[in-house]
Amino acid sequence: MSREAFIKMRGAWDTRHWIRVPALTHDADGLQIRRYVAQLEGVRQVQVFTGSRKIRVTYDQTRVDYGRVLEALESAGFPASESWWSRVKTGWFQYLDTTARDNAKAPPLPCCSDPNSVKRRVERRPGGGRDR
Repeated sequence: MSREAFIKMRGAWDTRHWIRVPALTHDADGLQIRRYVAQLEGVRQVQVFTGSRKIRVTYDQTRVDYGRVLEALESAGFPASESWWSRVKTGWFQYLDTTARDNAKAPPLPCCSDPNSVKRRVERRPGGGRDR
């Protein structure tokens, strides 16, 4: 896989996260994890790395969040690591997912640099100069 293909994301609200899964020891475990996590609506890709006991999940933040991915791992019988760093990352990723979901629902802001609106605001003086 090329570097560009690895880095490229599919949508504006897609994100990728590494998740350490201590019980991931065999390729069969990876297949079961992939099946459970990939069935979530919004999950784009699940990559399993048995040697390092990690998975990498790409998902749409507006349709699924990190907590639901962790729940799917738990229901598959492969809970994520419970280290202090994993708990910190879980809180941060859930915050980012909530913020992204709220931003996706927000109405678009008006553009302040629209040339037509700027042109209307500028008043010209009788001699051709501009008022400031």
